[in-house]
Amino acid sequence: MPMEENKKRSLSHLSILGYNKQKYTESEILEGVKNNQDIMFRYIYKSYFPGIRSMVLGFRSLALDTEDIFQDGLIAASRNVAQGRFKGDCSFNTYLTAICRNICRKQLERNARTGYNQPIGEVVDESEADIEDLITRLTILKDRMDEKCREIIDLRFGLNDGFQDLKNNPENGSNIRFEVIADKLNIEADNARQRFRRCLEKLKETVFTDSFWNDLLANVK
Repeated sequence: MPMEENKKRSLSHLSILGYNKQKYTESEILEGVKNNQDIMFRYIYKSYFPGIRSMVLGFRSLALDTEDIFQDGLIAASRNVAQGRFKGDCSFNTYLTAICRNICRKQLERNARTGYNQPIGEVVDESEADIEDLITRLTILKDRMDEKCREIIDLRFGLNDGFQDLKNNPENGSNIRFEVIADKLNIEADNARQRFRRCLEKLKETVFTDSFWNDLLANVK
């Protein structure tokens, strides 16, 4: 049955039915969504609803039903997957969360047009969520780069778990010194500096031509 025809599928129905604790890959999730598989929608509900519920509740100025928002978002996301409009530029979880957040924002806009006063605290919560989305997307784009670029960017910003000791270097500023990075990579400091700059430029080009990043950025207030 198409997702539109089953729009009123209750989330309580999804949670009551048996839940397979198996972990699915992104390709398996998308295939399950395309084929409208109950088992996959149960998995999505169990795995993604708690995080989206917290996001929706962050819109404290709105009286929103978290399950309605999730259900409407899931319907829209599933339709886009089935129709090929979702290009896989991010995880399905990230995509679904962004759609649910846009539903909340549209309600905010409707409230603004009707003169509803929005508490200052709500703006702060939403802005923080926007920044988290941008950081997540930036990380995804960085992780798609070649190994040498990922390595030196992670080292420069102290992001590599294998080099946590670098953060404790008392001579460090906010970034790891190229001399220390060069020693770890067994190259010259100038080579480390040049490699980092080249890789950072590649990352910048990737980020600012990424449609999903630009969509997120357009929503930052």
